[in-house]
Amino acid sequence: MKHVAVIGLGYVGLPLASLCAVRGYRVLGFDKKHSVIDSINSGQCHFRDKNAELLFSEAMQSGNFEATSQQELLTDASIYIICVPTPVDSSRNPDLSPLLDALEVVGPHLERGDLVVIESTVFPGTCEDVVAPRLAQLSNLTPGRDFFLSHCPERINPGDAFWHCGNIPRVVGALSDQGARQAALFYADILGGDIFDVRTVRAALRPKFRSNEYGLQVTQVPLGSITMMRSIRDAEAVKAMENTVRDVNIAFVNELAKISDALKLDVVDIINGMATKPFGKGPFYPGVGVGGHCIAVDPEWLKMASRQAGFIPEIIELARATNTSMPTYTVQLLQDLLNERGMPVKGTQVAILGTTYKRDTDDLRESPFYPLRDILKRKGASLRVFDSWNPAENTHSDITSALHGAKAAVIVTDHTELKAALSGVDFAGLGIEVVIDGRNCLDPESFDAESVIYKGIGR
Repeated sequence: MKHVAVIGLGYVGLPLASLCAVRGYRVLGFDKKHSVIDSINSGQCHFRDKNAELLFSEAMQSGNFEATSQQELLTDASIYIICVPTPVDSSRNPDLSPLLDALEVVGPHLERGDLVVIESTVFPGTCEDVVAPRLAQLSNLTPGRDFFLSHCPERINPGDAFWHCGNIPRVVGALSDQGARQAALFYADILGGDIFDVRTVRAALRPKFRSNEYGLQVTQVPLGSITMMRSIRDAEAVKAMENTVRDVNIAFVNELAKISDALKLDVVDIINGMATKPFGKGPFYPGVGVGGHCIAVDPEWLKMASRQAGFIPEIIELARATNTSMPTYTVQLLQDLLNERGMPVKGTQVAILGTTYKRDTDDLRESPFYPLRDILKRKGASLRVFDSWNPAENTHSDITSALHGAKAAVIVTDHTELKAALSGVDFAGLGIEVVIDGRNCLDPESFDAESVIYKGIGR
């Protein structure tokens, strides 16, 4: 039985470690946080995600998975998978320190023939220029010859009922063809999918079609498939570029929302009309802001790589600036509508509903809730906060108590249960006079404009 060590047991590492254990590998998960280790070894998933929790439960039942914060126990592994976060610092520059710390954990244990996979998001060139030299120093082995170094960018979608770590198609790249093959074989084993080489069998990767939640035909490569990239740099670029594409498109529809406000249009109706076109990407919808550890972070890595290569990515920078501006824009909308009712922001009770960055997950990373909250605090608003998925920031125990006594409500996260609960709320009866729908999840026609002013983002 092969031994796998997974470094970093967060939203990426824990599901992957669980999947490996379920597929018959002996797995040792490593994390520096003792609270995470204690939770896992007691049989508790330390974050809320239905698919991850089910997979974790199955992994613990298999008897193949345990977690530790003692790096000396990693000696028996032959496959090392690094899944630590790669954030940006306060200046929005990529921070490699978690990755560098992980290399210090793995490097001393490497032996000939081992496979090291970096799943953490990095900018092109990181594996060759940073990871390989450091692992060579720590192990006294030559990357690409004595051991295999590969990059397989993580792909998860928290809260998604269909796509999970066991069926999402993956891409791999390595320092050598043999390394790419070894990594592809490993992922094919745990995913159960086919292996493709992007250089020779593009026809096999020709997308098939399926219906998405909008009833539109969208492309889909085979479930669980693994595509070997031309180089490790290409594999590194996949994650940064695919999320930069998303970031740019979301920025564009947020700009359309601002244009729609200026022209007195309903951008959601317009986008729904645009979505009837049966081909092309999308649709994308505007909102209070962009969060998560992908869209809000990965473009910063691509910006850094572009700048280092001498190219200034103006569109990416504009997209980042536009999406980063949305919490401020949302507060501006709130302030304008409160003024219509003769109320200042200062001293007004404002209910913020939802704190996580997207629906049906407890993930707070890069959530627009934080800048929105901070801006309102600086303006002197009195805040009432509720999120059923993550109570860490809650000031009240339920939606009704958070709304009762407030004069305005701002929806940050459209959790399924929150949306359902709000559909039956008598806002006027609770004293609410202004509703800012930061996710455009409510029906504007359900509001009586005489008693409650409703405003979506761009509608």
